[in-house]
Amino acid sequence: MRFNRLFILFVATFFAVGCYEEFTMVEPSKLYTDATFEEKYPGAVHITIAELKYAYGEISGKGTNNDGWSNNVYKVVGEDIFEGKDVYIKGKVMSDDTEGNIYKSLFIQDETSAIELRLNNNVGLLYKRGTWVYVRLKGLYLGNYRMMLSLGGPPSESYNKAGKHKFYTNSNIELQSIIDKHVFVGESAGEIVVGSYDDWKNDKTSVDIITVTPENYIDVFSPSKVKIKGKFYGTETTDADGSTIREFEIKQRELMFGRTIRFEDLQCRYAGSPAMRLDENLEVVKAPVDKDDNGKNDVDENGNEILEPKVFDTELMVSGNNTNQYPAWMYTDWGTPETKPWYNWAFKEEITGRSLYASVLFAYDMDSSHGSANGIYALRTSGYSRFARQPICYDRQTATITAIYGIYSQKSDYSATTEDSATYQLTVNGRNDIVFKNGEKALLTEEHIDILAQYWFDKNIDNKDSEKKPGDIYFVDWIDKFDDEVGE
Repeated sequence: MRFNRLFILFVATFFAVGCYEEFTMVEPSKLYTDATFEEKYPGAVHITIAELKYAYGEISGKGTNNDGWSNNVYKVVGEDIFEGKDVYIKGKVMSDDTEGNIYKSLFIQDETSAIELRLNNNVGLLYKRGTWVYVRLKGLYLGNYRMMLSLGGPPSESYNKAGKHKFYTNSNIELQSIIDKHVFVGESAGEIVVGSYDDWKNDKTSVDIITVTPENYIDVFSPSKVKIKGKFYGTETTDADGSTIREFEIKQRELMFGRTIRFEDLQCRYAGSPAMRLDENLEVVKAPVDKDDNGKNDVDENGNEILEPKVFDTELMVSGNNTNQYPAWMYTDWGTPETKPWYNWAFKEEITGRSLYASVLFAYDMDSSHGSANGIYALRTSGYSRFARQPICYDRQTATITAIYGIYSQKSDYSATTEDSATYQLTVNGRNDIVFKNGEKALLTEEHIDILAQYWFDKNIDNKDSEKKPGDIYFVDWIDKFDDEVGE
């Protein structure tokens, strides 16, 4: 019996080693170049990402994510647009899912614009940041979610916990075998180049990451139209070399959606959530207190005024007919959206494992109360990110942020008025993409987070004898509601 066991162990080890050796002998995937890709698909025609976006048409009001399919429009490439054509785009990978803040999405860009590919969880393994990818578009669904275009599979029947259909205009392509028919890995694109806006205007192929500053952001994100060359769409005209081309006009701001941008000298801006600020010595601003509420400032045993961290109330941000607060987490998957202040990069609850995204506001425009203003940006971070529970910044702290620029809006005319509900969003690959001028001193301490939580609790919770604790910001109503429904 012992011999049999040893023999079986020997055979298993032999085959295991054999399999391992066979695995290591597998040749690496072929890295495509322009020449080898066109050799494999000689009938395929290269188009720019800008022309793909233009082919979709108007994006405002076409991806509202509710009210049925009439307001949620997708276009099938090869059928609804580029009919009968085998077209492809080539883009440089700018996203990285290493820190978990970007999930199942691949953001690529060329010299004209950028777009998201909705794939599976292999994106970080197969499509490295800084490499080229070729995307055969025929059969892919160009979908619109709140004015952000993406490429993916067909719409799927998807419902939230309240039983409401989500009406997503496309879906993630989960099967790698299908992805491999559309997405092809190219060679390294070399160094990712950060440059000025002027450099990019002079030569759009020379700069990958455009630098935005307090002085130029209005020009960079202009809603004015610019002329772009195309192959299939636009008005036929003659190029400088005498060849016949097509030319179309598209809003520059829409070309920027999906691009990676370097935002220099943004300020962290609180809106509707209690705030603390630092003075010129990087010490938290303090003020006298009157805890007895007797109209006199409290003093210590030596008669000196007691100073404690001062908490500032901040005004909510207007967004269309609604208001938003920052920093905060938000839960939208159960009927009416719920939001509360949150002083970490995202909501992550270890006991239940529940995670929610959170938003921290950064701005060039520190005066406008409209969230749709050009110089106001919501940095959105995932509860699944590795830095979710790390403290955020004090109000008014300055940072340089390298992020994917996007929009979240049912519709927008870019007017930044009360009727305009647009929110411009920033998505970072990782925590190191947020660099504060004052380093770690720009970040809240746990002690100050607790003070802010207590302050909010005292102002917003009427029943102080309830089981809720100081910072009801840690108490999530929808969790209890969901648990009751499923009988937990």
